This record gives sequence, C-alpha cells and structure tokens, in this order.
Amino acid sequence: MNKSAILFILSTAVGVAMMGLGIIWPLIPVYAVELGAGGFLVGLIVASFNISRTLLSPFSGLISDKWGRKRFIASGLFFYAVLSVFYVLPKNAETLILIRLLHGIASLLVVPVAMALTADIAPPRKLGLYMGTVNMAIMIGLGFGPAMGGMIRDTLGFNAAFYIMGALALITSLVVAVFLPADKAHLNDIKRPKPYPVRKIIANKTAAGILIMRFFAASGQGSVYTFLPILAMQIDLSSSQVGIILTMNIFLIAFLQRISGRLADRINPKHLIIAGTFACGITVLGMPFVHGFIPILILNILMGMANGLSLPGGLVITGRLGQTMGMASIMSINDAAWGLGFIVSPILSGLILDWIGVSYVFIAGSLLILLGGIAVTVFLWDYDNSLNPIQDP
Repeated sequence: MNKSAILFILSTAVGVAMMGLGIIWPLIPVYAVELGAGGFLVGLIVASFNISRTLLSPFSGLISDKWGRKRFIASGLFFYAVLSVFYVLPKNAETLILIRLLHGIASLLVVPVAMALTADIAPPRKLGLYMGTVNMAIMIGLGFGPAMGGMIRDTLGFNAAFYIMGALALITSLVVAVFLPADKAHLNDIKRPKPYPVRKIIANKTAAGILIMRFFAASGQGSVYTFLPILAMQIDLSSSQVGIILTMNIFLIAFLQRISGRLADRINPKHLIIAGTFACGITVLGMPFVHGFIPILILNILMGMANGLSLPGGLVITGRLGQTMGMASIMSINDAAWGLGFIVSPILSGLILDWIGVSYVFIAGSLLILLGGIAVTVFLWDYDNSLNPIQDP
C-alpha cells in the first residue's frame, strides 16, 4: 500500500474518532454542573482526562517506537468505544473523575501514535503537508463534534451523545484493524533511531522551546474550551450556539492545516509558531468583554485562524527532531506537555471561577498563552531551518 493510501486511512480513522470525542467536549462541564459540581470540581473532572495521559505519555511513546503503531491505534479506539458506555452511569460528579482518567489512557494510544506513524511515512520535503493533513482530519472531527453534541443534547439528551461517541470509536477501530497495513508492511525501509531518554529530549533547546510553548498554550486555551459553556450559560446562549462557536473555532484550525503545513515546508516554521501564538493570546483576552452570540463567534474564528497558523510549524519541528530522537517518543512528550497544560488550565480556571468570576478565567488564559509566545520566541530565536534540526544547547 502506498503512503498516500496509508495517510488517507489514518486521517479518516483518527478524524472520525475525534468527532466522537468532540461530541461530548462541550457537554462535560455542563454535565458535571448538573451532577452538582462546583467550579473546582468541574475543572478537576475536565483535567482528569489529561492527568492519566500526561503521566503515561512518555512510556507509551517508548513502547510504540519499539513495538509498532497499528496495534496501539486500534486498541485505543476500541477502549474509547467501551468507555463511552460508562459515561451514562455516574450518579454524582466525583464518579466522572475515574471515567475521565480511563478515557485519557485510551486516547493516549491513538493521537500521538498516529502522528508518529504519519511522520514515519512522510517524504522528507512533505513533512509539513503530511502532518498538516492528519492534524486537519483531527481538527475537522473535533470541529464537527461540538455542534453535533449540542444538537444531540438539546434534542435527545446527554446519554445519546455518549452512545454516539462510542459507536464512532468502534467503527474507526475496525477500520484501522482491517485496512491499515501491519507495521512491517510499510516501515521496514525506515531506520528508526534508538529513542532518546526523556531527560535528553527536554534538555534540547529546540525541543524545550516547543514543549514550553505547548504547555502554556494549552493552559490558556483550556480556559476557552472548558469554560466557554459556563460563560455562555450566563449570557443565555444555547448548547447548540456553544457548539457552533467551538465548531467554527476548530474548523478554522482544520482548514488552515494543509496550507500552513505547506508553508512550514518552505519557510522557517518558527515564524508561524510565534505569530500564531501571540495572535491567539490577544483574541482570548477579548472574550470576557463582549456579549452575545456574534461577537464571541468572531473572536473564536480569529482564535481558530491563529492556531491554524501556528500548529503545523510546531509539528514540523517536532517531526524533524523525532527523526533523531525517536518519533513516537518525542510526539508523546509533546502530547504530554499539551496534556499537562490541560491539567493546569481547568483546575486553575475552576479556582478563579469560584473566587472572582468567569471573566477572569479568560484573562488569565490569555496571559498564559502570551507567556508561551514569549518562551517560544526566546528558545527558537536562533533556530535555523537549513541546519540539522537537533540543535543541542
């Protein structure tokens, strides 16, 4: 099977799976509130998904680099499907924490490993295009999900959303198991390096810059993705309107992935990362100061455009580092940095919500994203796209 066909299967499977995850994305905070959770507990429930995946992420990458990709992706999607049923069982908010922890473990087996496989098969001059394609599929899936979730909740209730998420995950698990070739069929010609230990990856200046930016960006963006439904409740927006807002945000990211990916193959990707990160921080700052569906929608559209510009650049640099450091290893650590940000964000934001109100959640989120922009500017200032990507301090 040629590389384009493998890319298509990966993109389709992961995109559909992310659609299922996106369906429940805007519903979890509201679901938790209806079960009696306050701001801190809502944040902890949302964060628990990323706690488990962040703690285990480096180990999954090392194992995947040694054992292969296909079995990880198919297994993770199957566990997604099984765990979807458990979402309908909780009688209190605390029970959701355990389910979210398990769900995070399942997700760990899918996205970072799929990204590693994509980087494995990408032609040298098309790394940005390939990474952008799979990330576009992921974002399209997540983009469709919130709008679908809002409409499903408004018409059929919470339980239907969880069941549909499970069905989509099961279908994609079968697609991967049946149609994706075994690793030995398409990776025999790839010479994989011995994976670097985590401490050596973190010590690399370029890798550290990307990881720090990912952490702060996730910490700030999590404010929007977690607490926008709460802000919307205060200004009388419906679940469907929240879904549309988040869908437009994610769709703009998805739409720009291949365009920005091609651009990242041609110019120094650090410029895309820096510009997009600062633009994202500024748009988040404006959200608590506007009211009504249209103004919040416009700011989310601008936020999506900013992220669509920056994400492929980070993936290109990470993919180049992975060619020497171990592809799944660095992808998993990159994913862990993002996950750690999404642990900090909902918990910190929940405390801010309880103490001083939801508006300050978005102000704090903006400042965190801007800190990430400053960090990546400093760490990647001397990054030369024409040199070997491994630039040790």
